[in-house]
Amino acid sequence: MSGGRRRRPSVPILLAVALMATLFAAPVGAAGTTPTLRLFVSSTQITVERNRHGFVSIDPGAWVTPVTDDFELWVSRPDYDTPITIKQVDADTKAVLRTFSAKNLEGWTGLKGFGHYAVEDANREIVLRGTVPFCPNSWRRERLSDDGPITPDYPGSCGAGFAAPFTKGSIWGLDLGWATPVVGGYDQGFAWKADGRHYTVRFSIDRAWTDLLSIAPGDATAEIHVTVVDRGTLAAEERSAQAAPTGQPYPSVPVVTDPDPDALPDLLSTPAYSMQTYSRRGHDYLGFAATEWNAGPGTLVVEGFRGPDETSMDAFQYFILDGGAVGKSPIGELEFHAGGGHNHWHFEEFTRYSLLDGESREILISGKQSWCLVNTDALDLTVPNANLFGRKGDLSSACGGHGALWIREVLDVGGGDTYTQYQRGQAFDITDLPNGAYYIRVHVNPTGSMLETDTTNNVEDRLIRLRGRPGHRRVVVPPWHGIDTENFCDYCG
Repeated sequence: MSGGRRRRPSVPILLAVALMATLFAAPVGAAGTTPTLRLFVSSTQITVERNRHGFVSIDPGAWVTPVTDDFELWVSRPDYDTPITIKQVDADTKAVLRTFSAKNLEGWTGLKGFGHYAVEDANREIVLRGTVPFCPNSWRRERLSDDGPITPDYPGSCGAGFAAPFTKGSIWGLDLGWATPVVGGYDQGFAWKADGRHYTVRFSIDRAWTDLLSIAPGDATAEIHVTVVDRGTLAAEERSAQAAPTGQPYPSVPVVTDPDPDALPDLLSTPAYSMQTYSRRGHDYLGFAATEWNAGPGTLVVEGFRGPDETSMDAFQYFILDGGAVGKSPIGELEFHAGGGHNHWHFEEFTRYSLLDGESREILISGKQSWCLVNTDALDLTVPNANLFGRKGDLSSACGGHGALWIREVLDVGGGDTYTQYQRGQAFDITDLPNGAYYIRVHVNPTGSMLETDTTNNVEDRLIRLRGRPGHRRVVVPPWHGIDTENFCDYCG
């Protein structure tokens, strides 16, 4: 089990939860001793636009979370001639709590016939329905609060890929404090022809499974009321606000102002590179790429938790030692960026891009002011604690969809996140700038909200020279420390 595990909330947390009639309130079925499951939805009210063909598409955000403790299943067979059995076990002792037969399985992909959904119009006529299996090990798992372990203890998939016919055993599970979608999740919604304005989407756990797992009736059903509007009438801000959860994170991890230096990152900027000028609709632009990276010794971990009907997430920097969170610090917000090739959550003010004149005075600021952190490049794998495997599962980044409950974005030690000149809003509008010398400034952690070991190395200025005439501007980029970044070829030998 991970070093960050906390199996049950402390007494103060339980008291706080008891006062909240919210998503994280004590569930109906919590009185039992054998762990079971609970169904809930991110939001009970959403508004969506019908497309030009009259269809609507939603991410319903129907989730399942454990009740009382980790939910763990052992799915196995002693040999290929013996039917598969399912055993629910105690996550700590591995004592068998319940046993199910192979008829309850959808192969190696999950629990058979677990969930149902139905879309009803205003006349209670069903326009769409379906039944889905349930895999606790979904890669779309999300952490409900600090009280859950910092990383899941279970694999990210129930299946065994191409080798599934030869699988002999697998462990399926879901940590207390985490949830996984039974229907929905990032890019996993459904659609129907919407002739009306009001619909109700009803979700339920199959009666057979509520009996087998002793799921309380109040924990086995949920519904969403959907309002359909015409195309182009729903504001971007309203679209981004859909599917907000109803609750706040538990305060299990303490807020600290002076964390252990070994848990802190050291954030650095590379100079801007890969310069290019182009013209569009009568304007001249200067595009560029930049990479911000982490020299360690600690991993940069940013998590966001979304409050009731909020359009943003409160962001926290977590400090990790020996696989567990030893503290956190509030650092701003995550916001959802709809359209423009994004449709995911960004961390505000991670980096600031600006253009300076020859006297080093700031004259332009890039419209790119928020980031979805991903390890795109290895900058220095020789620094202490460098993650040689980059985006390997543990503490992996997630940018999330509009129905996300929680986001974790990570910049590993030794790794960097590159944003190119092709990112929407990143380029500088140089239409009215005269030719001459300028500097592109890349400033990571510009507000100082993130705690790190060294803030003196956060800024890099890159000298450039603008040339040409309107509509045909060009940029000259001198080498940096003898490196010609504009003519560099990493595969040329």
